[in-house]
Amino acid sequence: MPKTPISLIVDDSCPLIHVYQYHRAARTLEGPTTEDGRLLAAAVPNDFLDRFCDVAEAHGMAGKFSIVPSPGGRGDVARGVEGFDAALTRQWLDTARKRLSARFDFCPEMITHHLALDLATGGYFPENENDWSQRQDRATLTPYITHALQILKDAGVIATGVTSPWVFGIEVEPEYVAAIAAARKAVYEDNFSWYFLHMLHDRPDARPWVASREGGSAVVSIPSTLNDFFWPTIDSPRTDRAYIESAADLYLTADGRKGKIREVLDAGGWPVILSHWQSLFSNGLETGLAILDEAGHRIDRALAGEVEWKSCLEMACMVVS
Repeated sequence: MPKTPISLIVDDSCPLIHVYQYHRAARTLEGPTTEDGRLLAAAVPNDFLDRFCDVAEAHGMAGKFSIVPSPGGRGDVARGVEGFDAALTRQWLDTARKRLSARFDFCPEMITHHLALDLATGGYFPENENDWSQRQDRATLTPYITHALQILKDAGVIATGVTSPWVFGIEVEPEYVAAIAAARKAVYEDNFSWYFLHMLHDRPDARPWVASREGGSAVVSIPSTLNDFFWPTIDSPRTDRAYIESAADLYLTADGRKGKIREVLDAGGWPVILSHWQSLFSNGLETGLAILDEAGHRIDRALAGEVEWKSCLEMACMVVS
C-alpha cells in the first residue's frame, strides 16, 4: 500500500536577519520583545542552519525552505545582507544548497517579507507586502514575483515555487496564480510550479490541488494541514524536557495514536507541517528545533510504515500525475 506523503514547510528563513523582529517592532510600542518581555534577537547566527540541517537529515525530512530574497529590505542574498560581511551570506547559501537541496525545495517568500518594494524607484511603499498584494493583478504581480525569483537565481538558487508572506495575494488569487506561472517561466523557463498560501488547519482531510492549467503551465497549491505548534517557544523561556515532550504531543504522541498528524492521516489528508524560522530558533533557545527533533523521532518509530517525507515539488508532481 502506498505511503502517505508528509512534509515540512519552513517559512521566513533567510541569512542572518531575524525577520520576525521587524514584524514585532511594527506591532508594539515597547519595541521588538517577546511576550514575556525579553529582547528579540537582532540576528540568527549561521550555525543555527547547521543544527536545523542536522535534525532534518537525521530523520530524512523533506519539504520546502523559504529564502527571503531581500530580508527586511536590507541588501539581498545575491549581493550580501547589509550590516554583515557578504561572506556570511554566501556561507549560509552554500550550506543550504549542500545540505538541503536534495530533499527541500527552495522558494522566495516574496522580496522583503516587510515593506513592499517599489520596482520603479527602488524605494518602498508605506505598507507591507501582504497589504499591497491584495489590490494587485497579474500585470503588477508578475514583475514583483519575477524580481524575487531573479534575486535567488542570481544567488545560485533554483526556486521551484513561491511562498506567500502572510497571505500575500489571497484576495486576488487567480491573478496571483497566473503571475506565479508567468514569473517562473520568465526566470527559469519552467512551466510547472507550486505555491504555499493556504493554511487549512481545520481541514484534516486537505490535500494539494491543481490551482491552474493555463497556457501550457500548471500551478499546484500546497496547503499546510498542521499549525505551527513551535510558535509558543518564541515567548517562553522554558527548555525543559517536559515542555518539549508536551509540545511534541500536539504533533504525535509517543505511541503514535494521537496528535494532529494522526488526525490528518485518519481523515485521509496529507500531513504538511507549518513552521517558521523564528519559531524553530525560539529567540536563541532553539526549543522549537528540539521539539521538531522529538517529533521526528516519534514519526520514525510509530509511522515508518505509513508515511514518507516528500518535498513540495514531489507532492505537486503526485497531484498532476
